[in-house]
Amino acid sequence: MAAIEKDKIKQAYFLFVLTILGVVLAYLLSGYVSSLLGAATAYILLRRPYFYLTERRRWPGTLSSIALILLAMLVLILPIGLLSGMLSSKVQYMMQHYADFLQIVKGWNAALHDRTGIDMMSEDTLRKVTTAGAEIIPGLLSGTLSSVGQMAIMFLILYFMLASGRKMEGMVLEYSPFQKDNTAILAQALKAQTRSNAIGMPILVIAQMFFSFVGYWALGVDEPFFWSVITGFAGVLPLVGTGLVWLPLSIFVYFSGMHWQGIAVGVYGAVFLMNVVDTYVRFVVLKRLGSTHPLITFFGVMIGIGLFGILGLIFGPLLISYFLILLDIYHKEYIADV
Repeated sequence: MAAIEKDKIKQAYFLFVLTILGVVLAYLLSGYVSSLLGAATAYILLRRPYFYLTERRRWPGTLSSIALILLAMLVLILPIGLLSGMLSSKVQYMMQHYADFLQIVKGWNAALHDRTGIDMMSEDTLRKVTTAGAEIIPGLLSGTLSSVGQMAIMFLILYFMLASGRKMEGMVLEYSPFQKDNTAILAQALKAQTRSNAIGMPILVIAQMFFSFVGYWALGVDEPFFWSVITGFAGVLPLVGTGLVWLPLSIFVYFSGMHWQGIAVGVYGAVFLMNVVDTYVRFVVLKRLGSTHPLITFFGVMIGIGLFGILGLIFGPLLISYFLILLDIYHKEYIADV
């Protein structure tokens, strides 16, 4: 009896030390959460191609891992580098011509006031908006550039995850706190949500970019490629989405003297981009990959951008989805049968 009590004390002491070390390690590695989450997401997407190359095509594991990682780098880094480069040049230009832009906005506000009697922006409001823009845009660029460093660590983690994929999956199943059936349900749900966000989001962005570029170019908007890229990324947000770009752009074009083009941009954005493209892609194409509630996407993007930079467009909704899936599995495992 005394020996049993002694063993329990040793076990409790060991668990206490293990918990303390785990908390310390979690705190020290908290800055790499996005890299770990990104590696897990990429692993879910690449595991089948990796096993196909290594087990069916008999490729060496190292060659298979490197080939797939290079492909993932091309898919991820190219769009982020493009966005960063485009925004950097625009921000630099705006900072150099800050006074000119301020005068233009004041002129638009005065013209609107003369025609409608509505004063959209007082001096105080205008100053606050420009100050906020000067703080937010460089912060977004900084987050975008830091994402490149996070991705370098992510690909390193991904290499080792692919190299020991079968063993890692076996350990996850062995140490799962749920029954075998619920663990299988959990695995399938996580895969579905990962595909929906990691594949569905880029599809939505690309579709919005393409159709907005066609519209902007046809209507004679200056630098249609730049505006289409911004519109595509804004389209990730449900409800408001592309309206964050095409609405102020239509006002900008209208008060630049291109009256019918400005109206046309607004109509094209409201009728086609926000309804036809967004509705079809989000509720038809993305449904086939996995259903994600619009509120999960909205709040996920909001928290994700602050935590992970541009990668938060994917990882933010994933975090919320994973939490809700785990909550549902916990209910099935421990509460449903009570």
